[in-house]
Amino acid sequence: MHIQAYLDRIDYRGPLEPTAETLQALQVAHLLAVPVENLNIGMGWPIVLDQEALFEKIVVRRRGGFCYELNGLFAALLRALGFEVTMLSAGVARAAGGFGPEFDHLTLLVRGMGDGGWGLGIRLPILHLPSPIPS
Repeated sequence: MHIQAYLDRIDYRGPLEPTAETLQALQVAHLLAVPVENLNIGMGWPIVLDQEALFEKIVVRRRGGFCYELNGLFAALLRALGFEVTMLSAGVARAAGGFGPEFDHLTLLVRGMGDGGWGLGIRLPILHLPSPIPS
């Protein structure tokens, strides 16, 4: 992971300490700079989820991606900066109620904060989760 290249890609110039404020600023920068797109899926092109391939696609080639790509690489950046990150499976909320299937979306738990790969749906990290989390 070349941290400075990633920060340049998202045009981030702020603090790098693993704080809630830094996470918020990084997430907003990422959301505003990296598009959510699924061209590889639609074109039948290979989807490679390892960190090196994601870095090449998103940072070097300045492409976007879908949640597994965007949140996968964003998790690597956050870990490199000292954040504690857990990747979680999520079902997408349906307009008629309920949720889609497990593994339909990848979300990040960063000490209880946020999601960077679902467009502008969640612009700032969620700083507190309810306790207990319903199953």
